[in-house]
Amino acid sequence: MVQGAHILAVDDDRHVRDLIRLILEEAGHRCTGAASAKDAWACLREHDFELVLCDVRMPGQSGLELARHIVAEHPDTPVVMVTGIDDAGIGQGALSFGAYGYVVKPFRHTDLLMNVESALSRRRQEMASRRERDALERSLEEQAAELKEAMLSMRESANAQQLSAEDTVRRLSRAIEFRSRETWQHIERMGELSALLAGRLGFERDYVEMIRVAAPLHDVGKVAVPDAVLLKPGPLDPQERADMQRHTVIGHEVLAGSDAEVIQLAASIALTHHERFDGAGYPAGIAGREIPVEGRIAAVADVFDALTSDRVYRQALPVESAIEIVEDGKGTHFDPRVADTLLDSMDEVAEIRRVHPEPVAV
Repeated sequence: MVQGAHILAVDDDRHVRDLIRLILEEAGHRCTGAASAKDAWACLREHDFELVLCDVRMPGQSGLELARHIVAEHPDTPVVMVTGIDDAGIGQGALSFGAYGYVVKPFRHTDLLMNVESALSRRRQEMASRRERDALERSLEEQAAELKEAMLSMRESANAQQLSAEDTVRRLSRAIEFRSRETWQHIERMGELSALLAGRLGFERDYVEMIRVAAPLHDVGKVAVPDAVLLKPGPLDPQERADMQRHTVIGHEVLAGSDAEVIQLAASIALTHHERFDGAGYPAGIAGREIPVEGRIAAVADVFDALTSDRVYRQALPVESAIEIVEDGKGTHFDPRVADTLLDSMDEVAEIRRVHPEPVAV
């Protein structure tokens, strides 16, 4: 039971207020009484309350009006309605605008305390969730800024030491591996599969080589995704899914602005590899050939390799099942030409998987 809460009891009946105060103080809470909505507003201006118990029928402003205003103007202060037996429907209606519950008079001590403790527990959980969301947003912003700074520093180091663009990319790819628990073999296969598709699609050798180097950075933005989301073994809730989807934008922000053509290509892949050919992807919802070809290539390579690799939320699928999924996704998830290119290249795909196998669990 949550102890020590400061609770405001609003009721025009002094005997009811005294009873509520007695019950709450015996349970270890502090209680301030108010005889009207006007008195309640005066109390709310002077003190912070963890909970308001509010009668429905009062002279002047009704308890429902008071409760509605408290919910709107004091969102951290939950309201529980205290209603006469004939007002139960009104009490239930109050739930629709944000009241946490209602108690029907005459009430038993246990009924009142159960509603109070339930409301206080819910308040504590909601405030903790809000703090967690705020901390998450700050953390994502800070990690993105830190990663951007690290990337800039790495570029300067690469220029100073004449490091190759591929070496720079491999260093960042290793960071992805350590952060997201995706294997180095998956990252290598992403480059090889993307290069295979680009070559089979008829692109020049220089572009094929660049996409081989750039594609492994498709998930660099995941370094800013919290472990609780990135490594969650079950389905993501809507907020977690939004946090995960931000890795595309963060990855682009980290890589954008480089003078190196291969890093520019990696930035485009990071941003667009989750776009869908039918426009139902993210982050921008662009469709068809609005999606850069490198994003369309990386989308096919990434999904196929992810399907045939173990993940924290599922085991690898058989290659035959992954082939069916890619086939079914032509024209919706995938560019049909790119998908067909993969499906027509399964011998080469098998060789890439042989050269870069998943590590065997021990």
